[in-house]
Amino acid sequence: MKPRKAYSFDDVMLVPRYSEMNSRADADLSTTVAGIRLRIPIIAANMSSVCEEPMAITLGELGGLGILHRMCSVDKQAAMVKKVRQAGQMAGFSIGVGTDWRERMEACRHDACIVCLDVAHGHHRRVVELLHEYFALYSDYPIIIGQIATAKAAGMFIDEVVPEKHHPTVAFKTSIGGGSLCTTRIKTGFGVPTLQAIWDIAEVHGHKISIIGDGGIKNSGDLVKSLAAGADAVMLGNLLAGTDESPGNIIKSKDLLYKVYRGSASFGDKALRGEETRNVEGEEALVPYKGSVKRVVSGLLDGVRSGFSYGGAASIHELQAHAEFVEITAHGFAESLPHGK
Repeated sequence: MKPRKAYSFDDVMLVPRYSEMNSRADADLSTTVAGIRLRIPIIAANMSSVCEEPMAITLGELGGLGILHRMCSVDKQAAMVKKVRQAGQMAGFSIGVGTDWRERMEACRHDACIVCLDVAHGHHRRVVELLHEYFALYSDYPIIIGQIATAKAAGMFIDEVVPEKHHPTVAFKTSIGGGSLCTTRIKTGFGVPTLQAIWDIAEVHGHKISIIGDGGIKNSGDLVKSLAAGADAVMLGNLLAGTDESPGNIIKSKDLLYKVYRGSASFGDKALRGEETRNVEGEEALVPYKGSVKRVVSGLLDGVRSGFSYGGAASIHELQAHAEFVEITAHGFAESLPHGK
């Protein structure tokens, strides 16, 4: 079959539009994901080196949401959820398709606001079977289904798996293999760029179910492109790793400071779960220490608000309604980078 073209973030730019905004501060960044109202469209990834209770609490204070990882015992995960709730913030938690998913649900759901079905390939029989049981047991409890990367996968869930009355409390997490430490595309040859996955699902299915762009987001510009393409929010890993609020100790090497960042399905994550270290599709790396996540998120939001101003959009809905993308060449991308020296 002849391949079709698939676009990643660096392949396109948004066309500036006439704007009447007095100030970028006027941009309304609020959104709704699976029925959960957020003041900013940022969700901390459910990764063992990104989101535990300090990240979830701080991001909640900023208006976003943290999804607590599952690379730990059920008791530890439940304790993290409870600490976030006691701090007055919302938190999500993760489950897999393993035998402990119902135990995690019962331990965590009363103190959390949403659950994330954390699966590398969501368009799969085991996910379908779990979800049929899930909706029979947990009715309207909000859920994020991931990872999927195609409109066909979304359509199957919308038409055959998720009861229509539950559509408002469900979100899809896209794409597959886009994370900065993910090796799925190299090892398997499969994947769809995150931006293309968002486009495809939003174009065919609109906003029947919320869309979360997850993977490959390197800067605030990529965040704006994700929202413009149809995402209701983005999930960030690398950009939030290395902060004070991310798990792990600060490491000093050659007078520079770092923290460990583990990709999902890496050796480290599998070891934390006591799983066999085969089929590894993630790497581990040291990322520069970044200080407070408040500073990181503030910088990202400054860029996003500026993007809304260039798009003449006062809200995410307006950004999506009027977004025009253009394909750029390699020279166009090079021109986008600082090149004055």
